Amino acid sequence: MATAENSNNAKLSARQKCYDVLRRMLICGQILPGSRLPEVEWSERLEVHRGGLREALVLLEHDGLLTQGEKGGFFAPILGDFEFEEIMQARCVLETGAIKLIAARQLPQSAFQPLLDLCETMQRLHEAAIELGFCEADFMFHQTLVSLSGNSRLIQMYSHSAQLIFNLSPVDTVEVARSKRAQTMNEHREICRLVMAGKTDQAIQLLERHMSQPSVSD
Repeated sequence: MATAENSNNAKLSARQKCYDVLRRMLICGQILPGSRLPEVEWSERLEVHRGGLREALVLLEHDGLLTQGEKGGFFAPILGDFEFEEIMQARCVLETGAIKLIAARQLPQSAFQPLLDLCETMQRLHEAAIELGFCEADFMFHQTLVSLSGNSRLIQMYSHSAQLIFNLSPVDTVEVARSKRAQTMNEHREICRLVMAGKTDQAIQLLERHMSQPSVSD
């Protein structure tokens, strides 16, 4: 009995590990659109059994972060402009809702320190031109904002949604991409300032503009 229970726990742990790692990579653009995720290769890379990996791939497909090919296999989706716009609209609804809930909680200023720390992390990564690290910190900023709502259902909905953060245009020059990252940083700081000051309507208006004009990573 104990052996079977340990086996199930190990499988669940492997599934969660695969889910967390692959989800972050997909959201942050570290797996190119259209790429196939071979089970043998990824089970070796993540050092897990294929059963746990396959369960994670199915969950990621359910979340809209993977698609299945006609002949089987899982692929990173290739999204059109309309699909990307819909994802951003859905994210905006969840995040503006989170801001309203944050305002109702009347949190102490210290509760916002993780958001402020992420803004500083983004600044350092921007200055070092570490693009994917910047994108991951951006992802963490938005996820942390939602977590401050204190609503477990909203947090769960957000964590199981297609949130594709990375949206670097192939025609962007280094200078344009850098300018977009700087804009993202500045808007994050201002959103944080407005939320902390209890200026909910202004924070929501800025977030809506922020999400309607995707930058290098939003």
